[in-house]
Amino acid sequence: MGEVVVYAKKSCQQCKKAIAFLDKQGVEYQLKDIVHEPPPRSLLEKVIRAENIYSSLNQRSTTYRSNHLGKRRTTKNEAIRLMLKDPNLIKRPLIIKDNRAYQGFEEDSLIDFVEN
Repeated sequence: MGEVVVYAKKSCQQCKKAIAFLDKQGVEYQLKDIVHEPPPRSLLEKVIRAENIYSSLNQRSTTYRSNHLGKRRTTKNEAIRLMLKDPNLIKRPLIIKDNRAYQGFEEDSLIDFVEN
């Protein structure tokens, strides 16, 4: 199994659930605080699909609402710039394995992601 890196925020309930699930499954991972040690631009450029950037954005964040991102067309470059400026805008948890990314938490799809 390739190295698994989890970008999470301590106060995020989805992150807590995903981490507890990974622990229960015996998955080894490197945990990074998404706010204090955000993913680099190069990783975000790989993760975010230009055709659907909104699936990678935390739509509950203040930054998302204050920039009216749900009400206007946003480019991939603009989304990445905003995510780097405020990592709270990145949908969490962000889990990386073998240059692939998984965001959010659903047991079935997460276990498939880390096992394959």
